[in-house]
Amino acid sequence: MRRARGAMGGDAHVQPDASPGSRARGATLLLSTQWLRYVLQIVNIVVLARLIGPADFGIVSLGLAIVGIASVLGDFGLSLAALREKDLSQQQKSNLLWLNTAIGAALALIVAAAAVPIARAFDDDRLIAVVLIAAPAYLFRAAVVQFQVELNRTDRFRRLAASELGGDAVGVATAVILALAGSGYVALALQGTVAGVVSLAWAGVAAGWRPSPPRRAPMRRLLVFGVSTLGTHAAHYVTTNVDTIVMGAWYSAATVGFYSRAYQLVMLPLQQVAAPLTRILLPRLAAVADDLDELNDALVRAQRLVSHALLAVTGLLVVGGSPLIEIVLGVDWVPAMQYLPVLAAGTVFQTIAYGYYWGFAARGRSGALFFSEIVGRVPMVLLILLWAPVAPVGVAWGVVAGQVLIWASGTFVFAPRAGLRVRELLLTAIVPVTVSGLATLGSWGLDTAVLNTLPPLIRLPAVAAAWALLAVGLLAVCGRRDARLMTETLRSMRPRRRSTAD
Repeated sequence: MRRARGAMGGDAHVQPDASPGSRARGATLLLSTQWLRYVLQIVNIVVLARLIGPADFGIVSLGLAIVGIASVLGDFGLSLAALREKDLSQQQKSNLLWLNTAIGAALALIVAAAAVPIARAFDDDRLIAVVLIAAPAYLFRAAVVQFQVELNRTDRFRRLAASELGGDAVGVATAVILALAGSGYVALALQGTVAGVVSLAWAGVAAGWRPSPPRRAPMRRLLVFGVSTLGTHAAHYVTTNVDTIVMGAWYSAATVGFYSRAYQLVMLPLQQVAAPLTRILLPRLAAVADDLDELNDALVRAQRLVSHALLAVTGLLVVGGSPLIEIVLGVDWVPAMQYLPVLAAGTVFQTIAYGYYWGFAARGRSGALFFSEIVGRVPMVLLILLWAPVAPVGVAWGVVAGQVLIWASGTFVFAPRAGLRVRELLLTAIVPVTVSGLATLGSWGLDTAVLNTLPPLIRLPAVAAAWALLAVGLLAVCGRRDARLMTETLRSMRPRRRSTAD
């Protein structure tokens, strides 16, 4: 990887010169690291669930759900705006960094000032400590955005992956040490702040780029796109956290803890694959956005691959949820199982709608992206508020109903207007949904009839093996084309003996 000299000032540009093959291998490394982050988070959940009770988990989940909108506002949509630009000057990148940092600093102060009112509103003084400890994280996360974008744009996926994994690892280690010392909810609240500091330091050094002082530069296009997508991300955050807040208003902290752990188990695969995949795909998709045939071909291929990966994990979580929770979290956490299959149903619709999200972003259709989300998310909030008093699981059903509406609005209203091949994207989902769905039903039946009396440590691998055998058989019968695509993709991403990818 060669980088332009003079990155300290002027309008120097950093241009990647990696080959498509090395880019594919770098992308593979980044996605592989996301699975390492997933494993790390599972280990984190396992260890901390044994050291900290559901009530402490619940109070931290509630506090972070209330103030976590600051993380979305701190990004301000500028990471997506920078990623989709074909060319950015040194001054544009610098201005974006200073803007993100200033917004992050303001939000950190606002969050800290809100600590006491939040605690009074929910009548729990523990929320003061939770919010104050979490507040600095929003500054660090905002400041790191453009350093990570720089690594992403220049195809230095190894360094990008290291900055993210390193922050997570240090944050987890800190939380575990504090939990062992008896810190409880303080350990959980501090985890994100420590991770933010480490990621910022790591990415800042790894990027090898230093921002210039703020000066005038063409920023209008970037800011307009950023503000437009900010509304979508803010709406997404609010509606994906209102469930926790409403749960906290109606039920005990322990109940919030059960729900939040189930939600985390279901959402982790989606977060660890879809988000980094967006960073990899978006610059490539934006480069061909004017050629609708090429764009749609790329979207269909990406949608097929991500659907198989994510729906496989979702199916395994549903069928192995009970022994998984008992092994991973402990017997005390078994009540979380009532939420897991319901929430998993919602992730199916999220997964098969990702092609629309990528298409809207690549084509700069921020309005379509926003309104396609709002159509489902406003009813989602209303249903959560309506069903929450009936039963805790009613909150989960409200989330699922909203996800179905979001998928439907993208499919039948907004994606066709953006020039996306809706019919082909719909057909792409048939095989992954069929394979995962039938494998899940078959292994669930086997578990109910035969395996559910076995100890969890035996039951979990047995039901997972049954699911895998059924899925492979179904793929051989009705998904040979998809199997060939997955095989070809894996081969194209196989690392060579000597690689210059950074």
